[in-house]
Amino acid sequence: MRHHANFYTNRLVTEWLKNDKIIIACDLDDTIIPYNEEIKDNCKIMVDLILECQKEGIIFLINTARSEYQLQKTKEQVEELGIKVHGINKMHEGWDKPYGLNGKLYANIFLDDRVGFWDSYWTLSNALTIVKQNKN
Repeated sequence: MRHHANFYTNRLVTEWLKNDKIIIACDLDDTIIPYNEEIKDNCKIMVDLILECQKEGIIFLINTARSEYQLQKTKEQVEELGIKVHGINKMHEGWDKPYGLNGKLYANIFLDDRVGFWDSYWTLSNALTIVKQNKN
């Protein structure tokens, strides 16, 4: 079924409705945690979207280059934003698929300031709107 004109939004909606959730892999710095002051508002906007997505069913994975010794603090930092973390640089417990286990996370969407922050934001935002409409 076609939900949206954009192929990637449509694919995300289809996967979300089929599985009743999606997996979001998210970078931290300048994506949801401001590193550069001038994009602090963008990070807040992305956090707000993720929090809205949580209400409709997501698995949230942190996808970061931060050092191993920083990961517990990193998880706490993200959870202080209200985001439930299911894994850091690895798939969540209970993952039973053969992919996403060999160094590259599996996700339905990747959020990252370096690979199209606004493109991924609008894809996720549009998908969320359609998913909410379909669930009601």
